[in-house]
Amino acid sequence: MKEEFQDFFSNSILKFESMLKTNKFLFFDVDEFESIIIYYLESGNVSLSNKAIKMALDQYPENLSISLLNIESLITQNKIDEAEKLVNRIFEIEKNNPEIIIQKSKIFSKRKNHLESINLLKTIEKDCEFYQDASIIIGKEYLFIDEFEKAKEKFIEYLDKYDVDYAVLNNLLFCFDSLGNTDNTINYLNEFLEKNPYCEVGWHQLGKQYLNKNFYKEALTAFDFAIICDDSFVGAYLEMGKVLEKLNKINQAIEQYKTVVEIDSPNPFALHRIACCHNKLGNLEIAKSFYNKTLIEDPVHDQAWMSLATIYYKQNDFEQAKKNLIKAIEIDSENIKYWELFCKICLNLNQFNEVEISFKEIISLGELNLSTLIFLTKTILEIPENKLLSVELLNKIENYPESLQGEIKYISYAINFSLGEIKKANFCLKEAYNLNPAIYDYFRDIFPIIPQLHVFKNMNAN
Repeated sequence: MKEEFQDFFSNSILKFESMLKTNKFLFFDVDEFESIIIYYLESGNVSLSNKAIKMALDQYPENLSISLLNIESLITQNKIDEAEKLVNRIFEIEKNNPEIIIQKSKIFSKRKNHLESINLLKTIEKDCEFYQDASIIIGKEYLFIDEFEKAKEKFIEYLDKYDVDYAVLNNLLFCFDSLGNTDNTINYLNEFLEKNPYCEVGWHQLGKQYLNKNFYKEALTAFDFAIICDDSFVGAYLEMGKVLEKLNKINQAIEQYKTVVEIDSPNPFALHRIACCHNKLGNLEIAKSFYNKTLIEDPVHDQAWMSLATIYYKQNDFEQAKKNLIKAIEIDSENIKYWELFCKICLNLNQFNEVEISFKEIISLGELNLSTLIFLTKTILEIPENKLLSVELLNKIENYPESLQGEIKYISYAINFSLGEIKKANFCLKEAYNLNPAIYDYFRDIFPIIPQLHVFKNMNAN
């Protein structure tokens, strides 16, 4: 029976397209027109769906099924006024027709009248064949107005009564996430999987929830069940690999990522993770090989370019490091870590003009964290005197939060001292010590120009 329907469906499409090419008129019954219109609507071919609808309405102007498909097409094209007029005309005649109700509810939704859409859909009886479609739409309408608890209840009701629909399951999990209770999500998924033990998506999602709680053993078990249900489920292998990395089981993680590459080749994410794993193991040449394979598949993978640059930097191949890092910066020019490495590379190459460029780029990227401020200060101390950069950094840090004032004053000492502003520098150091004496030795290790503690105390005692 299914094969007969497929043949009927395919023949109708071929017949319709043949008619358009030859410009000959051919007869189609209502069922044929329905299949043709649905095919083009689902494939997103607006032009051909409109042609089919026009021909169908010319031949069957009063046919309800064709009119409903016309409304569906108008809504898809965002021709809401036109769709609404047609819906209202039919609705006046058939107020209890569930298909009309669903189309009218979609128009309410497009108008952002979500509660009206919900109330209308609730008029569809539970024993109606369209009730399950209405349930899904009601759930989605609740999502539009952030009524996550009500949406959750509707999606649970659907999944309890009907076959598993992965889109509905994902919407339900979004509700759980929005409500912010991981334990409830885990409890529901365990109950759901008791009834649907072969649902790989359910196991996969359960594993991700366990990860949110840092329950790595339970997460691995869940991902393993997902793979048992579907041994080609790429997402489960990837998640297993990430968990194994967290557990420092690097070789096992590599095996998971290799499986992904075998199933879904090429997979840039898996190739990149294999590279990172070998990098962690110290297999730098193998790591470079896999970073390059990643970039063959995904040339705009900035992290792979950055990782290559980092390896070359550690190997003191600064020219090659710079070449790769420039590629990363071209892709993401607002990543501070990229500019910090660029600055270090240019320092090693004595390319001080480019050090200055990277320094200014970092300064321009909004509020900087403490480690970046320390990095910039150390940079100033390593390059030939550059008063403008020092002043620019001092201006940058003067408005930092009160909670960091101790740390900022230690940094200010180092900058002012490098400028020869000894009196101002000593004043900053005294303030720094008064604000946070516990970190004096920590900052002296970072900036050896800070005097030893006993020397500083003697200076202030005299």
